[in-house]
Amino acid sequence: MGVSGNLKTMLPGDLLQWLSLGQKTGTLMVSNKAVEKKIFFKSGRVISSASNDPREYLGQFLMSHGYLTEPELTKAMEVQRQSGMLLGKILVMIEVISEEELVRLMRLKAEEEIYDIFLWTEGDFQFLDDELPRQELIPLMVDVTGIIMEGTRRVDEWMRIREVIPNEVVVPVLEKSIPEDVDLEEVAEPVVRAIDGKRSIADIVLESRSSAFRVSETLCALAREGYVRFVDPGAQKAAAVAAEVNVTPPFGVGATEEDEITSMLGRAQQAIRSGDFEKAQRLLKAAQNLDPNHAKVRTAIKAAETLIINELRRDGLLDSKVPRVARTFEEITTMNFSPNEGFILSRINGQWDIGSLIKISPIRETDALLIFHKLWKDGIIALA
Repeated sequence: MGVSGNLKTMLPGDLLQWLSLGQKTGTLMVSNKAVEKKIFFKSGRVISSASNDPREYLGQFLMSHGYLTEPELTKAMEVQRQSGMLLGKILVMIEVISEEELVRLMRLKAEEEIYDIFLWTEGDFQFLDDELPRQELIPLMVDVTGIIMEGTRRVDEWMRIREVIPNEVVVPVLEKSIPEDVDLEEVAEPVVRAIDGKRSIADIVLESRSSAFRVSETLCALAREGYVRFVDPGAQKAAAVAAEVNVTPPFGVGATEEDEITSMLGRAQQAIRSGDFEKAQRLLKAAQNLDPNHAKVRTAIKAAETLIINELRRDGLLDSKVPRVARTFEEITTMNFSPNEGFILSRINGQWDIGSLIKISPIRETDALLIFHKLWKDGIIALA
């Protein structure tokens, strides 16, 4: 028999333990805002997982652990497009990674996807008894007890991290060089490389392809050893980061949450009709932040994203178009970009087309296309 509910009434640890003790076989579907995850169980053990969050795709995960570069991912995904083979098999075939290492990292990937759920403050779940994917899965057989213990540890650790790093706006700055003999985990190395005294936590999350938890945990550990300190960015930079991380506006006087959601959905529809897609996306995300699992919000977002993508493609933002920076370096450095905008802009080299840039990006397709559209509309990039 299937079961469904909310993560506020049944915590992730309790849910996983129930599935494990009941030796359940089937698919656990968990959703929060635009992120949907599937965890596959067989006889009470996790055998695999899947996520629609680009940051958790296999290619991004391998980059976060230093096994893959952006050019290598671009080539592998082109082979995948032509052959239809799974990305992991392609990477083993071209000897980017061994089969043993791939299985190890896929197990780590599955675990990280589940750990992330422990830090959610909202979310719905549904378990589908005896339903598993038709395609062949690499049997990972992850121990649920270990996942629950680590997930619970991360909840406690996240509270301690927030005492040092209150948000993703702050900028880590190196106080002194980190000696080469300091033993860093493979996931920490890309985080350290991304520290330049300018990137915020949100920027480093994107640059390293890691999670906010892993980035913050690494930086906190470095701060305790005196290698890193944190500074507040300028007001404009902070506003750009905050607008991307938290877009929920304050309530009007006397307005209920439902009133606010209805108002924002109505204004988002008006913005779409007038062609202001960036405004529509901001309003939809604000409504989503108010109630991530609101049925009307979910329906509106799915419909709006399909329409926005089609309109942007019709307007000329095709995968085959090659963007190039149309402003001087000096002009670019005086502008304030959000973390997502900065990531996309930094990858534009006049050679990779829009399709390739989206594939190597940890940003959702709709968000990435809207960034290209904004940069193009503002004259920051040109398309060829």
